[in-house]
Amino acid sequence: MTAARGLSLARDLDVSRGKGASGAREAAGFIPFLFLFSLCFPLAAPGQTDAAPGGSDSPTSGEEQTPLGKRIVRSLRDEARRYVADSVALVQAPLHWKQADWEKAGGVVLVVGGLMFADEKIDRDSQNRRSRFTDGVSSATTGLGGIWGFRVAGGLLGAGILLNHENMRDTGREALEAGIIATILDKYVLKRAFGRERPFESNSETVFVPGSSHDSFPSGHATQAFAVASVVAARSKGWIVPTIAYGIATVVCMDRVNDRVHFASDVVAGAVLGTAVGRFLVHRHRTEKEGVLSKASFDVVPIRHGLAIAAKY
Repeated sequence: MTAARGLSLARDLDVSRGKGASGAREAAGFIPFLFLFSLCFPLAAPGQTDAAPGGSDSPTSGEEQTPLGKRIVRSLRDEARRYVADSVALVQAPLHWKQADWEKAGGVVLVVGGLMFADEKIDRDSQNRRSRFTDGVSSATTGLGGIWGFRVAGGLLGAGILLNHENMRDTGREALEAGIIATILDKYVLKRAFGRERPFESNSETVFVPGSSHDSFPSGHATQAFAVASVVAARSKGWIVPTIAYGIATVVCMDRVNDRVHFASDVVAGAVLGTAVGRFLVHRHRTEKEGVLSKASFDVVPIRHGLAIAAKY
């Protein structure tokens, strides 16, 4: 091993050791947004109304009489219940799949599984093409698959509230939920079940140690980026916003391969997982008028010398 390669590996290992602290920071990063939600979505208690006993409206009646602390606790509790209900529905969704849904799922498995055979070559080609420019792009954008993904969701939520824009507010709310649920599925279920070693750990070879602490598959950054992007895309009119959202999420996927912390199949699996969760939540919560949601669909398609992610409208 050359000295340069040894330094690169040592740096990657340092990044890996520090991922616990990074994960803790990311977990704490969305707490302010839940607090923002609790302040801006005060839910009345069962049977409680805003009308005064005499039948007329009163600025100090109903919800106004409820202490702020209780409103915060109640709204956070109700939001947690929503997360639980949505998570249960997501897990049970395959029980209601039709033949076409199973065919799509089978296609995803074939694409991801087939891509694993090319992972080693893609990893080595990526490192051969790695440059100061690609490292700079990665440094600037990879955070959008981490804490900045939550901040984007929280920003949409806050802006929607300030502007009294219902669709923007709900976009942020659902993007935040999609990011949290998708991250939990990725980090605490799939990663532990597969236990795949990262490229720098296995020297580009495909190594699975189920139940271990290895956490390459699927990519958490890709999952988070596409969870947020899919909600933004599904709640946007036209093609411009969906294209930008999915484009940024794709750059995050390329960052992870460039930094040699994930294989190509890791990021594709994460992209599919995040998109599936995001779109599921949007359609489950849909209350907008006909035509507000875009007709974008997300597919992985073969192209010459590789694969591409296509959005149809």
